[in-house]
Amino acid sequence: MRFGSTINTHDAHPATTRAPFPGRAITVALAAGVTVALALSIPGSMKADEDGRGRECSNATLQGDYGILVSGIRGAGPGQTESFVGTAIHTYDGNGGFTGIDNSHGQLTGAVRDRQVTGTYEVNADCTGTATLIIPGVPFPIETTFVIVDRGREVEEVVMSPQPNLVTAVQHRIR
Repeated sequence: MRFGSTINTHDAHPATTRAPFPGRAITVALAAGVTVALALSIPGSMKADEDGRGRECSNATLQGDYGILVSGIRGAGPGQTESFVGTAIHTYDGNGGFTGIDNSHGQLTGAVRDRQVTGTYEVNADCTGTATLIIPGVPFPIETTFVIVDRGREVEEVVMSPQPNLVTAVQHRIR
């Protein structure tokens, strides 16, 4: 039988015809309702779970050595900025502190090697966080925000202050 055709309509038996769209709509609506109910029944800790083990992120999520690649634009003196790149290793203690060794090369300022740094960090349950980096000889702290991904194996970070910095970093846990 062709839909919308008047040919052979007298031969169609009501028991053998399929309900048009409304029947399917009810089935789809029921399936969607069950899906929503299941999603809402998942505990909040599982929704924010980043480590796959039923735990939310915390300061303890960042623990151990992370290799870092950084690049961007930073201040290079009064009214000046420069492009730069850098590498580093930071060791997170799992309690909100870290130490590290940074290396960078600026377009105007040249290379700085093996600079000791320290800092603090705070991880939120949703796997976002903030950090403060202290560099000896620099008169201000560097403040960043970050997200933890891949169960703590990677951190995506961006410098928020001081201005006019436009710097991003990618950190990978070293095994």
